[in-house]
Amino acid sequence: MDEQQHGGQGRSGRGHSGQGQVQGQGGGRSGGRLGARRAPLVAAAAGVALLLAAACSAGGADGAGAGPGSESGVATDMAGGELAELGAAGGEAPAEGGTSGGGNLSGAEVPGERDVVRTAWLSVEVDDVAAGVLALERVATTAGGLVSSSATSTAQDDGGGGGRATAQVQLRVPGDRLPAVVDDVAGLGELLERSTTATDVTAEVADVESRVASAQAVLATFRARLTDAQSTSDIITLESEIASRQADLEALQARERALADQVALATVDVSLSGPGAAPVAGPAGFLGGLAAGWDAFVATTAGLATAAGAVLPFAAVAALVALPLLVRRRRRRAAAAATTS
Repeated sequence: MDEQQHGGQGRSGRGHSGQGQVQGQGGGRSGGRLGARRAPLVAAAAGVALLLAAACSAGGADGAGAGPGSESGVATDMAGGELAELGAAGGEAPAEGGTSGGGNLSGAEVPGERDVVRTAWLSVEVDDVAAGVLALERVATTAGGLVSSSATSTAQDDGGGGGRATAQVQLRVPGDRLPAVVDDVAGLGELLERSTTATDVTAEVADVESRVASAQAVLATFRARLTDAQSTSDIITLESEIASRQADLEALQARERALADQVALATVDVSLSGPGAAPVAGPAGFLGGLAAGWDAFVATTAGLATAAGAVLPFAAVAALVALPLLVRRRRRRAAAAATTS
């Protein structure tokens, strides 16, 4: 019995040891499968880390390449050209993260107040064109402006009437007074047509001002270099460049003045039309006939006097030529008569 019990215990021990072996082998297989699953994740993480490191190193290399040394190299390359002259002339660099354009070509900042060119055109029918022109002059003067041009014409009527009179008048008035001036002009008679326009030239004004400042700075740079020029060829080249830049500057300044004038004074073109002056009728009856006869007599006398005045120079020349001939002829006749007797 004891042997049987010992034998059973031995078999049970071997059974437990077998189970332990089986469990150990199962655990090893499961651990191997987990490791196989985690390996691709680890490899992907390592690849991402390598890419980030490469990007950081490339960025550092770019930053190092764009450092002070490279900037000085670019500035050195540009020093002999016009861009370096513009920079030396006092051009402002753009702010970090911004652009030098600022919404226009030259980089000038557009001010808050707008620059507007205003114009108006009106056609008015009036009873008296001449009086209408005088009224327009008063309107412009009252508004602080002026009459820049005025032209009046009259077309005669074939039927003997006075025809039609027209006038073209241009007014220049302060821009803020334009609405009031337009209303005053329209009130001179019957308004036939009316139109107004407003053109925003703020960006153009800012651009021209910036170009003028840049041209002045570049011109000053060339003039400063002229004093340091040594050779004749350098002097000739600089003088030619200065003359060209001066002409460009004067053109820009003329454009700047024109824009300032257009912004400060609005233009109002007015067309006036109305009946022409009727012909004045003369008195009727005996007095009318007498007056007409007298006018005819005066006109005839004036015509004859004009004709006499035109002929008189020719008559004087003819008399000077014919008088000696007549005197000589009379002398011959007198001599012949004395010989015969």
